[in-house]
Amino acid sequence: MKTFSFIISLLLSLYSTSIMAQNDRDSIRWAISARVGGITINDNSPDNQPFYLNDDEGNTFHITGDYYLSNRFVLTGGLYLESIGMMTDAANGIGFKHINMAGIEGGVKYYFFPLKWVIQPHIGALVQTNVLNLGKNTGKEIFTAQQAYPGRKFKMAWDVQCPGLSFYPQIGIDIHLLSTLSLCIDYEYRFGLWGHNRYDVTYIDGPLVNQTSNKKNTWIRSNISVGLKLDFPTEPVSTRAWNNLLWIIGSWIESKAR
Repeated sequence: MKTFSFIISLLLSLYSTSIMAQNDRDSIRWAISARVGGITINDNSPDNQPFYLNDDEGNTFHITGDYYLSNRFVLTGGLYLESIGMMTDAANGIGFKHINMAGIEGGVKYYFFPLKWVIQPHIGALVQTNVLNLGKNTGKEIFTAQQAYPGRKFKMAWDVQCPGLSFYPQIGIDIHLLSTLSLCIDYEYRFGLWGHNRYDVTYIDGPLVNQTSNKKNTWIRSNISVGLKLDFPTEPVSTRAWNNLLWIIGSWIESKAR
């Protein structure tokens, strides 16, 4: 009940904070944002193996600029960095081997609600170019498991070629924290064109000694990212807006302390 009351108070406060400065927001022409997120790689490994590995994971970073063609249609583009892990199943982080992709991305977004609304859901479609690891990346190395069978050694041999182009649909939501500052939450489902991502894992000791798993990933990746967006031209933040924001932060801290 306390959590529900806090959420209702938060939404009401955000609304009162934003509505005062958003009646004249038709002048918004562009925005910049920065986001970080986590990626899950789609698995397509063959059946009938002595053991199986869970989905590999990765990280993604975006710096993006938006240009408003209207209050609903937006051109978007920027730079991204994507780091894909291999053998996430046995690692404390995203994996023992990291494969990086980076380049330019761009596309369009459509916002459903008027600008004065605090919550701004949107859909989009974007294309990514990649300039890293376009050639074959092969190798093999011995690692020590940190998870699953910690302390056990395994040999990993990989053969990876990153896609030069990916496209993806996007759904997201912007939540206005202040008149021109928003919290951004986006979900993307990326389809990589060309390339491959596969590796073999053979344990050297432990209960799986001399057993091999053939891991085969596709270049289909799902991604959830969170960040901040700043609209331009910026507007002065009223004392009431700052007080509401401080109240939100204080209420959240107090709710966690109970």
